[in-house]
Amino acid sequence: MLASTIWQRELIEFAQRRRALVIKLAFPLLVAIPLVLSGAPPIYAAMGITMLAAIIGALGAAAVLSRERQSGLTLRYRTLPVNPGRLLIERLGTSAAIDFMQLTPVLLLIALRHPSQFAWWPALMLGTAAVLLIGNLLGALASTLSNSPGEVMLYVVVPLLPLLYLSGVFTTLDQPALLLISRLLPFGYLHEAVLGTLGGQPNLLPWETLLGAFGFLVGAAGLTGRLGRRVLETD
Repeated sequence: MLASTIWQRELIEFAQRRRALVIKLAFPLLVAIPLVLSGAPPIYAAMGITMLAAIIGALGAAAVLSRERQSGLTLRYRTLPVNPGRLLIERLGTSAAIDFMQLTPVLLLIALRHPSQFAWWPALMLGTAAVLLIGNLLGALASTLSNSPGEVMLYVVVPLLPLLYLSGVFTTLDQPALLLISRLLPFGYLHEAVLGTLGGQPNLLPWETLLGAFGFLVGAAGLTGRLGRRVLETD
């Protein structure tokens, strides 16, 4: 089957690499099983799963796009008669969708383990999608700083860790200024959704978390379109 669009190319390449497919689907589940089934406190399980989603989206996009830039594939993208913003949305949207497929077994495990917390499921789904898309965008921006996948990984991790802290993922934020900052970052909404789904005590209601996650998902799509030229035309 020949791909006629970017998203088809990404899906075909993902499906053809069977070993990589198994590893990508198994890795998040193997990390999540001890957190969800071992009886760990919900706050620690939510922290681990939120970090897992953030890292999968950001590091995956950074490594792939840096290799594509190094091999010259990104240069070929410039010759396509497509707006750079639209091209980047299609590219990162497909990558985020593949990442979501990786995390689907984890989300199902959480839902099956705590079926009574169904009110949090929509927020969990949207929060995961928002974090994955934003993570892919962060990885895409990091890929413009270096052609070395290893170096790009560093450019992703360095800002990601403080962002997770400021989102309240590692510890509860009590100061008003830090609490306000946490509301302006996407990771806190996913953390709240995971915490609520696991039966913990989140600081937000399900509908508040859902609205926040939806806003970041829409904002991430718009920002991706705006940064298309910046990502694709940077040497």
